[in-house]
Amino acid sequence: MKEGHNMTEYDVIVIGARIAGSVLASSLGDRGHQVLLLDRDSFPSDTLSTHFFRAPALRAFDAIGVLEQVEDSAPRLTVDYNVIDGTVFPEPVDEPEDYPYYLCVQRKILDNILVRRAQGTQGVEMHEGAVATGLLWDEGRCVGVKWKEEDRRLETKARAVIGADGVYSTVARKVEPEAEDERPVERTMYYGYYRNVPSKDGPAAEFHYLGNQLVYCIPTSNDLTLLAATLPIEAFDEFRSDPEGKLMNVLESMEALAPRLTEAEREGPVRGTGNIPCFKRVPYGQGWALVGDAGMTLDPWSGQGIDQASTHARMLAEQLDAFLNGEADWGSAMEAYHQERNEFSKKIYRRTANFAPDLRPMTQKALERRDLA
Repeated sequence: MKEGHNMTEYDVIVIGARIAGSVLASSLGDRGHQVLLLDRDSFPSDTLSTHFFRAPALRAFDAIGVLEQVEDSAPRLTVDYNVIDGTVFPEPVDEPEDYPYYLCVQRKILDNILVRRAQGTQGVEMHEGAVATGLLWDEGRCVGVKWKEEDRRLETKARAVIGADGVYSTVARKVEPEAEDERPVERTMYYGYYRNVPSKDGPAAEFHYLGNQLVYCIPTSNDLTLLAATLPIEAFDEFRSDPEGKLMNVLESMEALAPRLTEAEREGPVRGTGNIPCFKRVPYGQGWALVGDAGMTLDPWSGQGIDQASTHARMLAEQLDAFLNGEADWGSAMEAYHQERNEFSKKIYRRTANFAPDLRPMTQKALERRDLA
């Protein structure tokens, strides 16, 4: 394998080019900074996801000018269709005022929109198929990245190195950030895409609860419906042995959904996992920062990952801009990012982590608030 040095020094190197990484790179490029964006994958490509997002992500996509493209990729969802142990209560999505709807976009489509936006941004250099292998250090400060692509090993320096590389972040593994909160894996989730599943009027995003199980039925891209199930982690081994059959068994156990599955045809494989916990890390150190799932991961049951990652990326972009322009020192800028991230996410993080072991206390309270218990 050839070895070499990329002699260009950048303002920022971002490792990971999906939601957080692309939003961050585009935002920094728009502000006039030189960014190197690396991702081990090539695009378009898929990744495990709950697909579902709301106003925070829509604001982020609007801010970088891709909202229209994203909206063209899936229908607006204007109704919450909730079923809790047989009790049905649809509700309109009427908040917030700027984006009173949800979207559910396949990740191979959504990520490609974001990656191509970043790639086309002046000042952003994108490398696909680039695997980060290490970090460069100078007197305890992270000053660059080593990576490999094709038959070459490369390295280069930057004023800041950002890990936007997901739950099992290479950057996080190298820098060993302090954990602010860590929870065990509590749930497993599996999903597939299906044709011929009639939607409830709205169209609606459907949430079917039965005990400690939750099924999602949500219209997505290409006239498909996302059908997903999240169950206690004890079900993982059983699901892993027969994901297609076990997922359909759970879907058909939901009385308000089962009659609409008679003509359902799955397109593509059933995918899932049982290894995603909730954790929150201190998201920065000397010369490095973490964003998206690398810094804070939520159990997928709450479907909040895209909202959180895109918003955290906007926050980090603002503080990196202040640092790079000399308006704030590194420590002050990153502490501001840390505090803003935690303030924005504290309610969602607490709710997701606390109810992951058992959804029933949450659903019981939901019924009580509506006088339906």
